[in-house]
Amino acid sequence: MVEKRAKKLAELAPRIMGAFHNITRIHPEKDHITMRQYQALIILHSNDTLSLSEFCQKLSLAASTGTELANRLIEMGYFIKSSNPSDRRQFFLRITPKGLRLLEERQKALIQMFIQLMEPFSEEDQKLFVQSFEQILFILTKYPKKVYAPEEA
Repeated sequence: MVEKRAKKLAELAPRIMGAFHNITRIHPEKDHITMRQYQALIILHSNDTLSLSEFCQKLSLAASTGTELANRLIEMGYFIKSSNPSDRRQFFLRITPKGLRLLEERQKALIQMFIQLMEPFSEEDQKLFVQSFEQILFILTKYPKKVYAPEEA
């Protein structure tokens, strides 16, 4: 039975992603960042300060890959790195005001994207659409170790 449902999801997922792709052109183009960089910004913002090893762990990245990602975001002005006063070998990452502005811009753009998407929906369909996302998140977080850990997304 799970295979049948998985096949159905495999059919639906590309269609849903395609529908979202068609409306994502609203995002600000002046700040070109990758999805992984955006994900890193979100994770650091939700954690305030992270050591480099915590940052890598939350993103499920090897230390070298995480270091490269953090350094790139530092170069872009979105992260700042500071050393631990008690252990100069350890560094902490924090998001900069520029990084916060980018997240705010992206959040506003995402809201506009969803407004554009849901405007033609009836009131009932709008509620159902939002509830569907809430239900998906509820199920995914119910099995975080097996499926997906949203705090690491």
